[in-house]
Amino acid sequence: MKVTRLELRQFTVFSDVTFEFAPGVNVFIGENGTGKSHVLKLIYALTEATRRFATRGPLEDGLEPTLPHLVQGMLMGVFQPDDLGSFLQTLPGRSTISLEWERARLEVTLDVGPKSTLTATVEGAIADVGRPLFIPPREVLSIFPGFVEAWLNRESAFDRTYFDLCVALGLKPLRKGGPAALLKPIEHELGGNVVMKEGRFYLDYGIPMEMPMVAEGDRKLAMIAWLLMNGSLSENAYLLWDEPEANLNPKRARLTSDTAAALAHAGVQVFLATHDYALTSELALKVDTGSLRAGEAAFHALRRVGGEPSVVVDRGERLAELSNNAILDALASLHAREQEALFATDEEAPR
Repeated sequence: MKVTRLELRQFTVFSDVTFEFAPGVNVFIGENGTGKSHVLKLIYALTEATRRFATRGPLEDGLEPTLPHLVQGMLMGVFQPDDLGSFLQTLPGRSTISLEWERARLEVTLDVGPKSTLTATVEGAIADVGRPLFIPPREVLSIFPGFVEAWLNRESAFDRTYFDLCVALGLKPLRKGGPAALLKPIEHELGGNVVMKEGRFYLDYGIPMEMPMVAEGDRKLAMIAWLLMNGSLSENAYLLWDEPEANLNPKRARLTSDTAAALAHAGVQVFLATHDYALTSELALKVDTGSLRAGEAAFHALRRVGGEPSVVVDRGERLAELSNNAILDALASLHAREQEALFATDEEAPR
């Protein structure tokens, strides 16, 4: 069941904004501080809270799994604010959030004043909500050994997404293995296979190499490969992928875009935040050539207007439909300054 819509009122950098999502790949672009990671983390936190409410599974803190408790716990764990007031633009105040799937809807209200409260209601087929998986900009395989136990028993600077990701990474590979069409290109690029021995990850080139000794870009690809092998990235999952290009060679933009599109075709809904021109262009090319079908992908450009603190969003099913593109604007500015420097006299050359 796909995520279809997110409405935010007075939440962090958003005063009044609505996101309409595509069922396949959703790409978020924008300058720093425009809320791209906030959107991904919010979808993750609310989806995981709803999924846990539907299953009524046991909680780490032993408290009753009511919906408001689950939502507040996930928001605080994922964003790590000092208190609920950090989510609002003005205090005292009220923030409302609505997240919709194809056949379900979650409503959340934050009232922050002398006494702060969070209310949450859900309706529809919440049992059909899939499992979300948040992948941060940095790789996690090198810090995996002992992470889950340490996070549960000690104060940690790592937010909830790292813990949940390590839990997913701890699952053993499926008996049938992961989807070969997705795995083979990644393993070919890595030049080896990902293995786990006694709770530690290795990249096996014929001789296993300890994961901390592997290049960080390769560790990020290895992490995706392992999540495919153990079934964490499978049909009806939601992948929240924050800056997948971080520490990757630009030539791997094509492999990253191929992986995102293949996941979408396998039933995974992908939400991807990026600053990278090559990756964004590769995904745009897939739409333009039909590799991602019409309506299967959407590009969301986040921006501030006229120096205002609040962020607005532009949406297009093709990258070229966006009237504002922070990545292209930065490249155009660079090109203009290069041309100015190239043709300027010594006296005129910019410094």
